[in-house]
Amino acid sequence: MQQTPFIFFCRPGFESDCAAEVQAIANAHELAGYANAQTDAGYVRFYLFDDASSEAFFDLLDLSDIIFARQWFWAKAELEELPLEDRITPILDVCADVAMAKSLLVEHLDSDEGRELSKFCKKFSTPLTIALEKQGLVHDDSEFRLHTLFLATDHCVLGYSPAERSSELKGGILRLKAPKNAPSRSSLKLDEAIQVLMSNRQQRDAFRLGNTGVDLGAAPGGWTFQLVERGLQVSAIDNGPMDKKLMATEHVEHYQENAFTWLPEKPVNVLVCDMVEKPSLVANLMAEWLEGGHTQHAIFNLKLPMKKRFQEVADCIGLVCDRLEDAEKSYFWQAKHLYHDREEITVYFRLKSKVAQNHS
Repeated sequence: MQQTPFIFFCRPGFESDCAAEVQAIANAHELAGYANAQTDAGYVRFYLFDDASSEAFFDLLDLSDIIFARQWFWAKAELEELPLEDRITPILDVCADVAMAKSLLVEHLDSDEGRELSKFCKKFSTPLTIALEKQGLVHDDSEFRLHTLFLATDHCVLGYSPAERSSELKGGILRLKAPKNAPSRSSLKLDEAIQVLMSNRQQRDAFRLGNTGVDLGAAPGGWTFQLVERGLQVSAIDNGPMDKKLMATEHVEHYQENAFTWLPEKPVNVLVCDMVEKPSLVANLMAEWLEGGHTQHAIFNLKLPMKKRFQEVADCIGLVCDRLEDAEKSYFWQAKHLYHDREEITVYFRLKSKVAQNHS
């Protein structure tokens, strides 16, 4: 009997990268499995070969560790040809055999077909939640989140995930509105990165009023804008012009210099970088800043090649980690293919202070 699959949501077009990463996770834990991924579908199915392997995989998966996945759950049933006059009853019948849930997400994929289901999913969420509550299938004490992924109005996949290791957001997507005064839409990428990759404690530490930041390749200032909004005094490094309104805040010093060679006179709190350069060059530059102690927090984008994107990401992050370990630096990192990213991923590195190391 074939095992029920694990479902991983991703950006359409990146299914093979998500599949390669999930396969690598399974291999690293000596769990035999295989991926089923269709181009532009917006998700990946991953199958293990036995119950014990599936249970082990479920216990180890954590969304924060998976770069190319936005959301995940372990599918327990797939319902096709649901009666349009009553979809809820068949779903309740399945849910009665699944673990009690802390919350429910009625989701659709971020594909052309999936987005057409957006209004239906939003409308269907409330009556299904009410029905689950009446059946006693939703409880605050539960450790699990119930997922109902609709692939069509009469076709859904039901499953669950550990609430602490998956996203509370539908589809794992943090939807943001572009600030009116931001110099460019790229501002949203850094806003999302800060909210997704940094804990509240890390944000408080990095963005205290009066802290300093550097934006490498800053013009016209989309990322600088986010740093200024969070109270930082920013050094913007770019030969191109900066946004006039941003400069008028008097929180930005513009240096028309080479972003690959410029260094601050004293360490800064936060470094950000969104340059259109080879990912290995950016990774080496970030490693130089971190191992030299020029910054404690670094957020940067790696522009991806057309092929073997997961391997390129693994190589670049491994490069930074190796250099920090050679320099005997203790660090934390996380990376994600964010909703507002395109052909790139966003990476966050933080150097741990001696106090933090003693408490970790």
